[in-house]
Formats: sequence, C-alpha cells, structure tokens
Amino acid sequence: MTTAVQPARPDSFVHGPSAGHFSSYIVAVALSAACELGILDVLADEGAYRLDRDDRELDPVVVERLLNGLVWGDVVRVADGVARPGPGFADAYAARGYFYWMVRGCGALFSEAPRVARRDQRDGAFYRRDMRAVAVGSHLIADTAVEGLYDALLAEREFGALADLGCGSGRRLTRVAGGRPGVRGIGVDIAPAAVKLAARSIEDAGLADRITVCEADVLDLPAIPGGERVDVITCSFMGHDFWPYDRCVRTLRGLRRAFPNAGRFLLCDVARATRRPGPDTPLFTLGFELVHALMGVYLPTRDEWFAAFAASGWRCVAAHDVTAPPGGVMFDLEPVAAHG
Repeated sequence: MTTAVQPARPDSFVHGPSAGHFSSYIVAVALSAACELGILDVLADEGAYRLDRDDRELDPVVVERLLNGLVWGDVVRVADGVARPGPGFADAYAARGYFYWMVRGCGALFSEAPRVARRDQRDGAFYRRDMRAVAVGSHLIADTAVEGLYDALLAEREFGALADLGCGSGRRLTRVAGGRPGVRGIGVDIAPAAVKLAARSIEDAGLADRITVCEADVLDLPAIPGGERVDVITCSFMGHDFWPYDRCVRTLRGLRRAFPNAGRFLLCDVARATRRPGPDTPLFTLGFELVHALMGVYLPTRDEWFAAFAASGWRCVAAHDVTAPPGGVMFDLEPVAAHG
C-alpha cells in the first residue's frame, strides 16, 4: 500500500532548499540580463556600478532588483548606492555566456517544456529559441577554452581558405582571417538572424572582401561558391544536430562533396554524459541535455562519434578534451577514402 505524501508546512519550504532553487533561478535571470545590458562589463572594467548612473534607457528600479538577485548569489555587493564585485563575481563573469545561452537563448523553450514533452506536439516548428542569443552565448562560452584550442591547432599548418559551419556571429572567421592576410573564409548558418549578425560583424571588421556568409542547412548542404578552395573546416557545438546516426553519416559524407579539397576538419561538440547527475555534475551539463531533449535532438556519446567518423570517410587523428564547456571534445579529423 502506497502512503500519500503529506503536505509540507509552509515554513518548511519558504526557507531552505526549495527557496534556494527559486532564488537561484532569479540569479540566472539577473546574470543573463546584466550580461546583455552591459552591467557585468562595467563591473569587470571599472570595479563599480552606480545605481544612480546617468542612463535614461534603464529603469533604475529594475536594475536594483536585478542587482538584488546578484547580491543573493554572492556575485556583487551593494552599499551606499554602488554595486561592486562580490566573492563570486569572477566565476560568474567567466560563466556569463552559459547563463545568457540558457535564459535569453533558451528561455522560451524552457517555458514550453510541459507542451513539447508531449510527442503529439512535436510537429513542424514546435519550439522557439532566440538563435541570435544562442550564437552570442555560444561564443562567450567558447572564448574560455575552445577558441584558444582552435587557434593552436590551426597554427600547426598553412591553409588558404576556412569554412565555418554554424558560424553564428562570425567571430571565429573574422579572428582567423584577420590574423592571416590572404586567407579567405566561408560561413554557413541556417538561422537568418545569425547570418545577419555575422555579415554585420564581418563588414565592421573590414573583411567583407575575403569572407562570405551563406544561409544553408549543413544537413543537406548545396554546392557552396568557393567550396572547392576550402582547406580546413571548423564546426562548434552544432555537430549533434547531424544526428541520429544514419543522418550523421550522410551529413559527414556530404561535407566531403561540398568541400572536396578540405584536408582537415576540426569538430568541437559536447558529448552526452554517461553518468547519472550528482554533486559533482558540472555547470551546463543538465541544461544542455534538457534543451536538446525538449527539441528532440539526439546527443551522441564520444564512442558513437567515433563510429560515425569511421563510416563516413573521416579519420580521427586526435581527440582533445575541453573543460569549458564541460564534456566538450575537439575531434581533429582528416579525410580517408572517397565516399559517394
């Protein structure tokens, strides 16, 4: 016989773990908003943010409430109308991309979790994400470790043209081409907002004569102008969109056709965790896996990636573990025999 759970007393959950869960959500919202509003950058650069600063665009009451959330989270201290970095500020600032990705980029999807969990609701465009925010958040995440690894690996050999799949804001393309005179770049992204953002970033960098961006689906990539000149392909945090397995193999083979002379493919993605969550579960893992479950996107393990490479004509010459984001791995691939 099952014993019904008795209702808890109100004073048992208005404080303690449940209260902490609630307030932690507000901290995440506050970090995301403070990131976009530039408040975190002011605190990082100047060491202080005055609540009465002359900024007619922001509602001072809203700013104060956002900062209250950060005070609760030990991110800032507020005294005499001035916010200053708190004990947790350095870590929170380094992790701001994760919070922006989660709240601004995926907040609409989280709010629809009860609906999209139902299989009969998964027809057509059944969910929404802010892809511009996802792109910005992803690049802030990658800046902590991934982009430095890309730069180190790309420095190992010469190349004339780079294709970046899921190019997002175009920051990698502008950084790489900007540091290598004569190198050309091609960005590919399926999201119109990301394509517009990348095109603007490239133009602002004065590289529009060497970098082009096209709106296309990597899963069914058409002939790309200039694709035959590409020596190196890069791809960050979208490789899981290739899956499930059969589609992944087709997509990887399709990249061979779209970029027939590419001799190197640097693919960085987050592999699915194989352990149950617990006290040592790192930042990002739970959110990343829940978001993709809600979207109906399969997340492969590292071993499943190796099987797909072997079946599609790519050899993994090295797999570099990435600590940020947790579970990240950079696969360094080269083509083997031709595939149709």
